[in-house]
Amino acid sequence: MTAKGFLIGMLVGGVVGAGTALLFAPMKGEETRRKIADTSKSATEKVGRVASGVKERVSGVRETVKQAM
Repeated sequence: MTAKGFLIGMLVGGVVGAGTALLFAPMKGEETRRKIADTSKSATEKVGRVASGVKERVSGVRETVKQAM
């Protein structure tokens, strides 16, 4: 298993778990919808940060390869 696959699996598992917990929690519908929206926004931001980090690492590797040639 690669580190990238593991991180993606952890992220997806966390989002699914949080969504499931919110759906089965004894709250009013409005409250639940708000929490789901907040959770999805947070997850989107986390994915963006991870993608940004991956992009930076790939750029670094690309530059290293260019210099080696």
